Amino acid sequence: MEPRVVQRVLSPARAATRDRLIEAAITLATEGGYDAVGIRAVAAAAEVSVPTAYQHVSSKDQLLVEALMTLGTRSTEALRKRKPKGHGPADRISRVFTNILREAAQKPLLYRALYRAYVASGAELAALDGQVGYGPERAAWIGETLRAGDLGGHTDADLDAVAGVLSCLFLGAMVGVATGRDPGEVTTVLDEAVRRLLPLSAQARAE
Repeated sequence: MEPRVVQRVLSPARAATRDRLIEAAITLATEGGYDAVGIRAVAAAAEVSVPTAYQHVSSKDQLLVEALMTLGTRSTEALRKRKPKGHGPADRISRVFTNILREAAQKPLLYRALYRAYVASGAELAALDGQVGYGPERAAWIGETLRAGDLGGHTDADLDAVAGVLSCLFLGAMVGVATGRDPGEVTTVLDEAVRRLLPLSAQARAE
């Protein structure tokens, strides 16, 4: 399940405009952080009028959260196209976490802006679907990564529970890296959590 900030069906033209606004917000935030993402600046970068921009979003925070959800959806789509490698769920999710945290560390202004907007928009998001709390899009890609190959003897119920816990932990990890914590240190903590939540089966240990 991948909830959006605003759930609606858009015409192709409106969808294209929305995508340009999101791409412009991502570019501006990457270069200048949260303060660079004003609606006027985004509209100019997307080559649309300011009134048109306001037809799609009501504030910079909403736009940045839309951008965050879009990046999460892209992560899910990328995983579906190219299954992550690894020996069992723990190995797979640890590798994916490492890659994402490394990318976040390379774009600190972007992710700082995205998560600042996410925290600021918590009440609004909760009013929409009542299920906010596990992080952007509730990290659907975490569950998909855990199930992308051999399950290592873990049941679906095990993986559902672990996905919920890991989505909470990963939200904290992303905020930590965005605010300057060393990605290697954060990755080590996540790896420890993953290994404790998903211990290797006897067969996997033997391999």
